[in-house]
Amino acid sequence: MKRLDNLEKCFSKAEDLLRNSAGSIEASAAELLELLGLAFECDWGTFWKVDEELHVLRPVFTWSRLGVVTVALDRDTRGRSLSLSEGTAGHVWRSRKPLWSCDILSDLCLPRSLDAHAAGLHGGIWFAVKVENIVFGIFEFLGISLLPASEELLIGLEAFGIRIGHQVEKNRLSLKQ
Repeated sequence: MKRLDNLEKCFSKAEDLLRNSAGSIEASAAELLELLGLAFECDWGTFWKVDEELHVLRPVFTWSRLGVVTVALDRDTRGRSLSLSEGTAGHVWRSRKPLWSCDILSDLCLPRSLDAHAAGLHGGIWFAVKVENIVFGIFEFLGISLLPASEELLIGLEAFGIRIGHQVEKNRLSLKQ
């Protein structure tokens, strides 16, 4: 329960950050990745944005904790796009449900899992930024060591993705006016 309470404080900060941003999640991606990555006790993260025209996920920004060497993973991620059937991020996009893994080597698709493993990253967290009918993107976080998630934590993570999704939708609507 304490773990979820600590994350709730972080989620509120993330919502404030997005609310006060230039309007798009892309403009806040670097700050959101660091804020959430540290809260999840992860060491690397990326935000995958849904390209609505090409119907693929594209990486917007990657973040890593100081001292974690992720050159190959960063390069592979930046040069990649994912369909609904590719990678863990693609799976989360398709299912719209968060995933939490303590063993990404067996859960990620090659070659990214090998790059992550080579960087010493063994656990992963993925969740969708969404509203009812739209997924805006996927947050992906990898860590050296993650504790297993409770069902309550996964439900909280999904609810956070929806909260952020509503803020993204509000920001998009205000930019159109």
